[in-house]
Amino acid sequence: MAGVASPRHAASVDLEPRGPVTRIEFGRLLVVTALVGVGAGVGGALVTLLLHLLQNVAFGYSEESFLTGVEQASGLRRVVVMTLGGLIVGVGWWVLRKYFTVVPTTDGLRNRDPRVPFFTTIADALLQVIAVALGGSIGREGAPRQVGAVIAVWIAAYSGLTVQQQRRLLACGAGAGLAAVYNVPLAGALFTLEILLVSFALADVLAALLTSAIAVGVAWIALGNKPTYDVAPVVMSSAVLVFGLLIGPLAGLVGVVLSKLMDFAQSHQPHGWRIPIFTTGVFAAVGALSIVFPQLLGNGKGPAQLAFDGALALPVFAVLLVLKPAVTAASLASGAKGGTLTPALATGAMLGALMGGLWSHLWPGAPTAAYALICAAAVLATTHRAPFTAIVLVLELTHTGNALLVPLIIAVVVAYMLSSRLMAKRMTDPV
Repeated sequence: MAGVASPRHAASVDLEPRGPVTRIEFGRLLVVTALVGVGAGVGGALVTLLLHLLQNVAFGYSEESFLTGVEQASGLRRVVVMTLGGLIVGVGWWVLRKYFTVVPTTDGLRNRDPRVPFFTTIADALLQVIAVALGGSIGREGAPRQVGAVIAVWIAAYSGLTVQQQRRLLACGAGAGLAAVYNVPLAGALFTLEILLVSFALADVLAALLTSAIAVGVAWIALGNKPTYDVAPVVMSSAVLVFGLLIGPLAGLVGVVLSKLMDFAQSHQPHGWRIPIFTTGVFAAVGALSIVFPQLLGNGKGPAQLAFDGALALPVFAVLLVLKPAVTAASLASGAKGGTLTPALATGAMLGALMGGLWSHLWPGAPTAAYALICAAAVLATTHRAPFTAIVLVLELTHTGNALLVPLIIAVVVAYMLSSRLMAKRMTDPV
C-alpha cells in the first residue's frame, strides 16, 4: 500500500546478473555488499545520534527517555518547540521541492537508472529527523532507510556493478538502515525482502542478511546492543492463547482503518507555499494537545512503551488510541514526510493494552505486555502488508523470545487475511 508501507516495485525486476560470474566479479560483489552494510550502519548511527541531540536541546533533558523529557518540559515549551519545528520543516520541504528534484529512493527499484539524487535525498532525510526530534508525530525510520539506500546505490554504481545489482543493494541499504537504528538485523533483512524486493531468491536473501547484520554490528559501536523496548519477561498462558485466537479480526479492522487514514492523509498533502502554513499550523495544534497528552509527541515509542508496561488507565489508552493515529495523519496531511512503522506499532500496542485490560477482568493472570505485543504485531502486519516482518520485528524490538510465538502468529495471520478481504487485495499465497 502506498501510504503506510513502501511500494513493492521490484516484483518483476530480474535482480540476477546475466551470464557466469567470475571469481573477481564475485569478490567485488561481496566486498561492495559488505561496504553497503558498513555505510548503512554508519548512516543509521549518525541519524540516531543527531535525533537524540536535537531532542535533548529542544526539550531540555539529557539522560531520560524522550517521553520523560517531554513530560518534564512546560506546556508552553512544547507548543513553542512544535510551532517552530513545523515552520522549519515546512519551509525546508517547500524550498527542497520547489528548487530541487526529490526522488523517492524506492523509485530506484523501477527506474532505468537506480541512482537517486544524493544531496537532496540526504536533505530530505535530515528534515524528517528534525520533524521527529521536535515532536512531530511521524515515524523516524524513513530517514535511515533513505540514507542507507542512497549510500548503497552510489557505492554500487561507483564500483561498476550492474544495474540489477545496484537495485538489489539499494533495497538492502534501505533495510540495513532500518535494522541499524532499531537493532533488528533479521527484521531489517525481512523488510528488504518482503516489502521492497518482494523476493526470497537466494542471492537476495544472502545480500539482505549480510548488509543488515553488518549495519547493526557497526551501529552497536555508537548505539549499543540493547532492545528498543524494555519489556518484562512474558510467558504463555491459556488466557493469552485464547486472546490471540480472538483478537485477530479486531486488529485487522484497526489496521485497515489506519492504512486508509494514512493513505488519505498522504494523498491530500498541500503543495508550494501552502506547505509551511499547514505544517506550522498542524504542529502547533499537536503541541497544544500535548499540554494534556504529552504522549502524542514523537514517533510513538513512548506510547508503545507505556502499553507494554500497562502504565496508563484503560480510558487513557482508549483516548490515545484515537488521538495518536489522528495527529499522525494530520501531520502527514500537512506536508510532512516520515515513516509510519512506529506509529502503527504503537497503535497496535495500545489496542492490546486496552483490550487486554478488559480481557483481564474476565480471565486474569497475564501481564498487559503479552496482549500489547500480540496486537502490535497484528496491526503492524496489516498496515505494512508484511506478516513475516511484523512478527520478527516485534520479537527483536523487545527481546521477548518465542514465548508468545503461537498466539502472536495466529493473531497476525487472522488479521492479515481479514484485512486482505476488506481491502479487496488478493494475497500472493492463499493460506
